[in-house]
Amino acid sequence: MNSIVRCFIVLLGLVMSTPLWALAPDMKVASHVVQIRGIHPDGRSYFGSGVAVSKDRVATNCHVVRSGGRVAVFRGGEAYKATRQQVDIIHDVCVLEVPGLPVKAAPLESIQHLKVGQALAFYGYPRALGLSFSEGKLRRIKAMAGIQIIETSTFFTLGGSGGGLFDRQGRLVGLATFLAPGHAGGYFAVPVDWVKSVEKAPYQAIEPLQGLSFWEAKEADSSLISGPEGAHKH
Repeated sequence: MNSIVRCFIVLLGLVMSTPLWALAPDMKVASHVVQIRGIHPDGRSYFGSGVAVSKDRVATNCHVVRSGGRVAVFRGGEAYKATRQQVDIIHDVCVLEVPGLPVKAAPLESIQHLKVGQALAFYGYPRALGLSFSEGKLRRIKAMAGIQIIETSTFFTLGGSGGGLFDRQGRLVGLATFLAPGHAGGYFAVPVDWVKSVEKAPYQAIEPLQGLSFWEAKEADSSLISGPEGAHKH
């Protein structure tokens, strides 16, 4: 058997041993994910990602919509206005009310059922571009400022905030939230358990939000990484 044939067989074996889920995004999972765009009262624009979690409701990070102004959810080239919100600034979870949004809610999975090493996938709209998909694994469940968060090797970047972190069954386990400087310390997500709590909170108008989340506080930096730079939003 010559070297070319042997190489082909090895490559074929690698492809066949790779789960299909690892080769391409699952469009059913992707259908739960939306892009969020906002216009600050002073005219500046901002963007992020979100996930439908119940009828006419989209979960995202509060730091995505912190500036208030006009906020819209985009799906399939159509824009849907966010009319009000439910807020938990400490846990960095906001739920937007988006009447008429034709997006089915993602099934949710509690942090209590996650296991170190399990496969996870990110779906979101980084850099205000089209849908992005990446894969990784759960590194650990980490406590920061007394709050449990998910650390993963699953890549996401600017604009990915509020995007979904899903397990192999297509269940939403967390919202992509922040990453360590230089990506050296991993990627971090708040668990969906907080989404359920926020949905019980009173509604607020879409307006600028005050306060800092647990990971933005100065005391959170040293618990994230050993270096001096602290955490970065994306």
